[in-house]
Amino acid sequence: MYLKVLGWMCILIEVIVLAPSIVPGAMSALASIITLLILVISIVTIKTGNLFYFKVTAVISGISIFIVNDSLRLYGSLPQVPWEFQVGFYSLFIIICGLAIYYAKRRAGVMKN
Repeated sequence: MYLKVLGWMCILIEVIVLAPSIVPGAMSALASIITLLILVISIVTIKTGNLFYFKVTAVISGISIFIVNDSLRLYGSLPQVPWEFQVGFYSLFIIICGLAIYYAKRRAGVMKN
């Protein structure tokens, strides 16, 4: 039961964090860090055997990082943000999602046996 509540809280926080992502400066940097932390926390919800919460959180995180975030978006990001920072965050997002998918497949294999 608490994993369902945690899943819905992750989704809710991700939606709320979309607002500070648009604000230039420190707010968008803080929002991007919170986005990755919530994505990591949502991996715990995979224990239920239901990937819904992680998938929704990952989609909202991807939209936040690649489209909405003022300093990280793919097109029209702030010019003073170094490309190394952007590539680093994109890499972290992809690594976290990859590890979660691996964990989910491993967990599904354990549940079958």
